[in-house]
Amino acid sequence: MKKQLFAVIVGAALAFPLFAQAEGIYIGGNVGRSELKLTVEGEGSGKENKTGYKAYAGYDFTPNFGAEAGYVNFGKVKDSDDGASASLKTSAFYVAATGTLPLNAEFSLFAKAGVTQNRTKVSANAGNFSVSGSKNKTAALFGIGAAYNINKNLSAVAEYENFGKTLSEDGAKLKADLLSVGLRYKF
Repeated sequence: MKKQLFAVIVGAALAFPLFAQAEGIYIGGNVGRSELKLTVEGEGSGKENKTGYKAYAGYDFTPNFGAEAGYVNFGKVKDSDDGASASLKTSAFYVAATGTLPLNAEFSLFAKAGVTQNRTKVSANAGNFSVSGSKNKTAALFGIGAAYNINKNLSAVAEYENFGKTLSEDGAKLKADLLSVGLRYKF
């Protein structure tokens, strides 16, 4: 994961001079509440809220249509009982088509639909026994939001995104979504 994050940062740094010349390109960062819903066949279900964050970049082909790609971290869920512990960490890389409906010069509504590559890491410890692993799952992404243009380049955004199933293994299903606020800078 550190290698992937490093590659994204280096790629963004190398592409930064191009951003200054291209209208329609934007970058952003959000933070908010992620919700992880776990259902285990025969055991029931539960949900956990954590602090999640995302970093993204996009391009508006027209004032109404564009594309966006980003990385989301949903946080880490931990549980322990009688000397045994387990943790679950979920993240996602996504690509989506975006649609924007400007309401006036300051406010706009937007929606996105795309695909997400979700990665869930699970680890468990009980005494001297330890096991860990990770699974990748591709799912559909849907999102809606609103933006307020603070000035020509800077916008405040609020959005809800559903990342579908991030894990579906041996009767266990994990779904993730993110309700977040953040800033978007348009070049």
